[in-house]
Amino acid sequence: MRRCLLLCSLLLMVAAGMSAVEPQTTVSGDYLLALSGRQQYSVTIDARGAEITGVCIVKTNSEGTRGAIVNEFGIHALDFTLSPDRHKVRLENVMPMMDRWYIRRILRKDLRLLFGATTTGGLKSGRSITVSDDGTIVLNNARYKLNYSLKKIDDTTE
Repeated sequence: MRRCLLLCSLLLMVAAGMSAVEPQTTVSGDYLLALSGRQQYSVTIDARGAEITGVCIVKTNSEGTRGAIVNEFGIHALDFTLSPDRHKVRLENVMPMMDRWYIRRILRKDLRLLFGATTTGGLKSGRSITVSDDGTIVLNNARYKLNYSLKKIDDTTE
């Protein structure tokens, strides 16, 4: 009798927990950076006094999401691909100045957090995301003193 009561209690707790859990959906409206079609962002990466400014172009199609960060002179800083669930970032064609394993690891994690962010505020490991009034999204990596800011460029030619 005691085993049956314990089993029934356990099943009831599991059933109550299952009904409280909502299924996760990945709708583009949930993310701070909605990626659909071709998007252009003005980007600034500030690293301890050095700064890379330019344009981040992100294109989403049936094959996946690909992006590139290009400076004002047209030189590729880096290319990247995002997994469909935005949990993995693969870096490609990183400029020689930043092509070190430790820099690539930090860039990969920061880009994953930036493109996968659904809310603002403090994140783990000393990172925080804020959105300013003009729509600029800023990721601050306090541990390595890095700041990434992205502002959407409105495409007026259609």
